[in-house]
Amino acid sequence: MNHRDDAAYWACPHGQDARLGCVACYEDSRDPESVAPLWEVAVWFFSERPLPIKALQDVHRHGSRFLLDKLSAPHIYLLTAHVRAGQGSQAVAGLVGFLVHNRHVVDEFTVQETRAVLLSPPAGTSAADRVWPRPDRR
Repeated sequence: MNHRDDAAYWACPHGQDARLGCVACYEDSRDPESVAPLWEVAVWFFSERPLPIKALQDVHRHGSRFLLDKLSAPHIYLLTAHVRAGQGSQAVAGLVGFLVHNRHVVDEFTVQETRAVLLSPPAGTSAADRVWPRPDRR
């Protein structure tokens, strides 16, 4: 796999690297009338500063589809959500876009790992195509 293929694999529909987030994908995922497939997305990220407990709790005001937890390692957090998106890269870009959109809560962060699982796959979708990124594309 060359760098160009890797960049295309990680690109959201707006041309952004999913691991860096895309506010437009986040906004698209908020559309209550979207018929896009439903993904369960997880993003592990590192923050230079600890997030206040109130910030961890306030994520729920964005709907029950968001959950932000502090892991046992210092400054490592897990953000999970159900996201409507056409593809895995868009689902991840939207969830990381949530962090970008809320820089007042998480001002500096580095994405460590991502995972998206297609919850409402179209007919004929193989099990390997339901998990993004595919294990061979890490």
